[in-house]
Amino acid sequence: MKSILCLTGLLAACFPVFGQALCGVEDKVVFSCEIGHKNVSACLTPNASVNYLYGTKDKVELSLNSPVFSSAACSGGGISRLRFQNGNYSYIVYDVMCNAESIGEGQWSKTDYAGLIVLNSDKVIVNNDCTGFADGVLGVNSSLLPENVEREDFNYQIP
Repeated sequence: MKSILCLTGLLAACFPVFGQALCGVEDKVVFSCEIGHKNVSACLTPNASVNYLYGTKDKVELSLNSPVFSSAACSGGGISRLRFQNGNYSYIVYDVMCNAESIGEGQWSKTDYAGLIVLNSDKVIVNNDCTGFADGVLGVNSSLLPENVEREDFNYQIP
């Protein structure tokens, strides 16, 4: 019995602890953050599908696929969005990293945040900033998106 406990402890110490992303073990995390006690994740599966997952590890409340990607440049960075459609509803995960204001000669403060926007047609019904990034993923990792992900023009009207 002691050897089983010792082996279990050794395995736990050697393998990385998985974060809060709702992605499967073989998926790549494209986006993940906590919003309160829930998580929103965009996951690239081994078959090159990108899935939106919202909920907890115990219960995924919403699962969607086939996103549309958009991005825009800003001073010192950019804005990226992945939009998943479900009927009249759009679920948009986003990140913003831009220069905010001058803090000295040639130095700028950064504005850096991410979150989830939910639209019903064109009406914003949810606009929540991420409250945590347990997986160390700090925005939409667009380099992981397969070429078949649809692209759209960036909509500056969405907050």
